[in-house]
Parts: sequence; structure tokens; C-alpha cells
Amino acid sequence: MTGNNNEQWQMTLPGEWTVRQTGEDGKEIEIPLRDHPALKKYATKDEAVKALVHAQRMLGKTPEGYVRLPGDQDGPDELAAFYAALGRPEAPDGYELPGMDLPDGFELREDLLGGLREKAYELGLTPAQVSGLYQWFLPLVLDAHHGLEAEAGKVRESELESLRSVHRGDTPALLDSALRAAEAVGGKELLAALDATGAGNRAAVISAFAKIAPLVLESGLRGSAKGWGEDLSIERLREMMRDPRYSDPSKRDPAFVKKVNQGFEHLYPGDYVPGSRI
Repeated sequence: MTGNNNEQWQMTLPGEWTVRQTGEDGKEIEIPLRDHPALKKYATKDEAVKALVHAQRMLGKTPEGYVRLPGDQDGPDELAAFYAALGRPEAPDGYELPGMDLPDGFELREDLLGGLREKAYELGLTPAQVSGLYQWFLPLVLDAHHGLEAEAGKVRESELESLRSVHRGDTPALLDSALRAAEAVGGKELLAALDATGAGNRAAVISAFAKIAPLVLESGLRGSAKGWGEDLSIERLREMMRDPRYSDPSKRDPAFVKKVNQGFEHLYPGDYVPGSRI
């Protein structure tokens, strides 16, 4: 049908039928319905009527893919329905975190991962959003962890060097005495605390424990095996006698030898020859 025919069917509409139309200046004016530009896309009056009927049928229906954004007046149920429509899982454990390579000895705490899932669920995030954030953020955490480890290594080496500058060849014996004294005083819990805080790497702390080692270890051995520093047993003594600090004359450590002898004294009171009962 030609453009003239198209204009012809529009012109059959009564002139008194008018509608409000916004002009280019933003102001509303009243124009005849037959002049409305929306009618130009319909070739015939029948097409225009069919389009009107279809539009009436769609009134009140939600278009496919439409998601209504909750307002301030909506409650938790409406908000939950909105998040579900966006793709949020039914529960926090529905978030699957992608597998990623971790450094040896590095483990992610399950409680932290659980907290991540809980917060993601609270915020209404989709699984794809959580996965993307996890893959972006975890490498940053690993980089920070490596940086802290490297810094701790530098501090440890610096402190150890300061001990070597003072004690020189006696430094290994000093470290051993300090370690045994710390264990005798506070057990495994104290050693763990020293490691966790980094205090065990400080020269001042090591020197302090080394100074009290003779008092703690020797007095403890005379009265109880607990002051010996480890579980006292014949197997442990046999292992210590194979240590170069005991068996190798060129590396013999008097403090270490004394400790072995005191272990025998406690296990076998009276006269004895070290090694005769092994």
C-alpha cells in the first residue's frame, strides 16, 4: 500500500478526536489523533486496531525477563524473591568457590570461607559474582602473605646475624639452650606463641632464655624429668648419642653431652657408664 493510501486511512478518523502530544520544546499540545506520528507505522486501520487490542491484553502482565526492584515498603520476602530472580542460591552453601593453586603449607580456614558465603548471601550476590570476586581477591591475599613471610625472614636472619657477631661458633649451642629452656618453662604452648608472634626470632629473647637455661635445665633434671625439655626415654637418649654434638669429637658440644649424661642419671640412678645400657 502506498504512502498516500496510508495517509488516506488516517484522514478518515474524525477531526474532533484529539490527543495530547509533547512537542520538541517539551510542552504538551493537543493535536488531532489522525496526525499522531505513532499511526504512521501501521499500513491500515485494521493493523492499528489489532495493535491496540494486543496492547490492552498485555496491560497488568509482567513481561518476560522483567524483575521489579523492591522499594522501601517491601519486606524480607519481596527482597528474597528479588535476589532469587537475579540468581542467588537458596542457601549460603550454594556458592561454589573455584579451585585455585595454593602455596605449600598455606591453608584457607573453613570458618573464613563460610563467612564469605554468608556475607555474599546476605548481599544477594550471584554465584558468578562471588566466584569472580574470589578469583580476584585470593591472589592479593597470597601476595600479601608472601610479603609478610619475606619480611619475617629478613628480620629472622638479621637477628641471627647479630647473635653470630657476638657468640660466633657458640651460636648453635646458644640457640639449642634457649629452645630447651623455653620448652622447659612453658612447654609446647610457649614455643607456639613465640613462633606465632615472631618473638622467638628476636636476639634479645633468645639471649634471655639462653641465660636462664643453666638454672632451668640443671635444677629441673636433679628433681624431675620435666625440666629435661623433652620426653625422657631410652629411645630419645639413643637418638641424641648419634647426634654429632655428642658422637663427633670435632663437633662435640659440652652442654649437649651434659644433657645426655643427666638423662642417664635420671633414668638409671647410681654408677653408670654412658652407652653401657643402650
